Amino acid sequence: MPTEEVMKLLETSPSGLNEEEILKRQKIYGPNKIEEIRKLSPIRLFFKQFQNALNYILILAAIISLVGESILDAVVIIIIIFINAILGFIQEYRSEQALEALKELSAPKTVVMRAGKERKVNTDELVPGDIVILATGDRVPADIRLFASVRMRVEESILTGEPGSEEKITAELPEDTPLVDRINMVYSGTSITGGRGSGVVVANGMYTEIGKIAREISEAGVEKTPLQKRISSLAIYLAILAIILASSQAILAFLRGLPLYDVLLFALASAISSIPEGLLAVITIVLVIGVRIMAKRNAIIRNLQAVETLGSATVICTDKTGTLTKNEMTVRALYLNGELIEVTGEGYTPIGNFKKNGAIIEPQENQHLQLLLKAMALCNDAYLVSENGRYSIFGDPTEGALVVAAAKGGIDKEKEERQTPRIDEIPFESELACMTTVHDFAEKEKHVYAKGSPERIISLCNEIYINNKAIEITDKLRKQVLDVSYELAAKGYRVLGISYRVVGSATYRLAREDCGKDLIFLGLVAMVDPPRKEAIEAVAKCKKAGIKVVMITGDHRETARAIAQEMGIMTEKDIILEGRELDNIPEEEFQKIVESVKVYARTEPRHKLRIVKALKNRGHIVAMGGDGVNDAPALKEANIGIAMGISGTQIAKETSDMVLADDNFASIVGAVEEGRTTFLNLRRVVLYLLATNIAEDIVLFSTLLLGFPLPFLPLQILWINLVTDGICDKTLAVEPRYRDVLKDPPRPPKERIVSRGVLYQIAFLASIMAIGTVFVYYLGIQSLGPLIIFEGYEIPRTMTFYTIIFFQLFNALNVRSREYSLFKIGITSNKYLAIGLIFSFILNISIVYVPFFQQLFEITPLPLGGWLIVLLVSSSALIIEEIRKALAPKLFSK
Repeated sequence: MPTEEVMKLLETSPSGLNEEEILKRQKIYGPNKIEEIRKLSPIRLFFKQFQNALNYILILAAIISLVGESILDAVVIIIIIFINAILGFIQEYRSEQALEALKELSAPKTVVMRAGKERKVNTDELVPGDIVILATGDRVPADIRLFASVRMRVEESILTGEPGSEEKITAELPEDTPLVDRINMVYSGTSITGGRGSGVVVANGMYTEIGKIAREISEAGVEKTPLQKRISSLAIYLAILAIILASSQAILAFLRGLPLYDVLLFALASAISSIPEGLLAVITIVLVIGVRIMAKRNAIIRNLQAVETLGSATVICTDKTGTLTKNEMTVRALYLNGELIEVTGEGYTPIGNFKKNGAIIEPQENQHLQLLLKAMALCNDAYLVSENGRYSIFGDPTEGALVVAAAKGGIDKEKEERQTPRIDEIPFESELACMTTVHDFAEKEKHVYAKGSPERIISLCNEIYINNKAIEITDKLRKQVLDVSYELAAKGYRVLGISYRVVGSATYRLAREDCGKDLIFLGLVAMVDPPRKEAIEAVAKCKKAGIKVVMITGDHRETARAIAQEMGIMTEKDIILEGRELDNIPEEEFQKIVESVKVYARTEPRHKLRIVKALKNRGHIVAMGGDGVNDAPALKEANIGIAMGISGTQIAKETSDMVLADDNFASIVGAVEEGRTTFLNLRRVVLYLLATNIAEDIVLFSTLLLGFPLPFLPLQILWINLVTDGICDKTLAVEPRYRDVLKDPPRPPKERIVSRGVLYQIAFLASIMAIGTVFVYYLGIQSLGPLIIFEGYEIPRTMTFYTIIFFQLFNALNVRSREYSLFKIGITSNKYLAIGLIFSFILNISIVYVPFFQQLFEITPLPLGGWLIVLLVSSSALIIEEIRKALAPKLFSK
């Protein structure tokens, strides 16, 4: 709309609103601030963490331990419960702090026109219709439509995701103009980096773009991670199993006519056997280890559960600038004299060659090239800075690329400026589409240099430099230049035209309306923000791993397409959508095509959120990378939100699960690799724990059916589960990788920790352990063989106790790999497990010779023959599993 119509619609004028109208509108529109979203108090949020199935199981285990008079075990389990609650509380409480960070984007005071007078007011008092005056350094206080702009430039990357300042105009724009292109608007939270202007407030508070983001963050909620869902599901199954087994054994014991005390003893022992008391603690340890390893790969984990979730990712949505690319504009080609010259080198380091038809040329020997490079350096406000051998740019990245290219050709910008100082200029403006500078070359000679869009520069030229001289430019030559610029732009290059003119007048001054005229066209400059080499390799790894990479950028369609194709993200057959096209696609239709879209260009915050939701609705586990305020809702909605550590805003970091220390896409893929390894270690630990627990239950049930007394006491089971298991499971948590886990497809989102293959392996190992343990107990009771003569049940129970313990030690070696032989992966490749097994063996053997523990656990030293039987039978688990791995290594792989 024209600004006059905007004023009329909002019933205001350039002189501003009066106090009466301000108060009236404040009641209608509310304060200009981010509202407090109603949330749970910290105490209620903390107690909410106890409401999950695994904690219920652990509470039951603590009660059972107290009934069994094992106070120490009960205390340990209660500590585990509280650790779990504290971790959950920190996760949810921290996510709410993102809303607090949004409030910091508001400026405390704002200059306004009210009742014809200029005043400074509190920012939260602004209402639609207020007239706001803006100047360099100001933070924009609300969403404002401009009606005056004097070379105003605004840094909007927190909203658009694209670096650099945008120059503002006041003219109306098409109705469907994307947010990133609305250059007649300024938005709350953005910063004025140059110039001045004024405008009318069109949205305040929660109605601003920042306010909408705040609302989306609050509505996203805290969704359970795949691991939390899997653990909850596992806990429910374990609870049901514990109840069924304990009840059935109690009923069976009662039907056998056992005394009530023995009935309760069997039920208690069965319940304790069914519950892996150390499961939650070891899961936390596995995740913490994953956090530590990921940190070494530049991935800082903020949400512990995200470690495993990363391994489940099926889609990674990523920004382009700085993540897939280096965020260092680089000149790749020059077009002059009807030929393309390739420029080599990367980033801001001024080292590179100039090649024509593949052959290196000397730029100092090429007059035309030297003139072009000099124009690139002088019509420029950026500087190349060297510090400790590292180069960087002070100023605009695009201008910096020109300075670096000139330096590669031997042009020293600062030296040239001393020799030909700038005496006049027209800074770049969107309406002019060019920048012009005038330099004092001699007493009566000035040099004029201009750069800008190829269309604008070529229109200002009446001559073109060819074969070291200026000739008249014909329509054919104009078309030839523009055709080349279009071809370069279609390949993803940002293209600028460069021109110059020699003026003999000592009093020459530029006129803004013509930006310099009668110029001589020198050439085209093609530049690009080059992809990171490691990011290209990482995309290839994602393909191998079955992970889809989606690029979401605010950049133009062709630039996005070119980078995506160079990265290997998309092919010619894949779909690319712009934000405005996405707006016109119904949700039902979008759900059908979302799998085929690899690149989104010219996007807005709401588009990113919609894309993430659509992918999740298709059953994907989505990792979303972002750095701006505009990314926050999508980061929170995604299964794994990934913020950029260098370029990321505080709000993006607060809403994320992981922060990349180096802003590098390759670090995301490295984290996915570690996430998959973490899941394998989790599954390894669960396999180990459940095989032991189920074996204990089978032994209890079998001995009850056979009419034998209780084979081991509740306190003995707790020792086995908490001490022997507790040493081995924690050392299994650091098991190294034996193969390339990225060759595996992503796990189905609904796949349980205990998959069908794992369940079969648990049954297989538990059966070996149970049969062997019952056999040893039977030997003891029947006094079979010449080696042992038994009296009472202390020796049979001691043999049973140590048989199941030794089975566990051998089984820890079994579960290190589900398909590779122990001798292939190396007995000592996990040094922590090797030490743990030795320590566990010594500890368990020691307690049988200490009187206190003899009485506590009701065990007694065994004769040599007893130890031999225990060792021979328990080692069968390792022998049988090694045979299975040799004959059928993939038997339990599904």
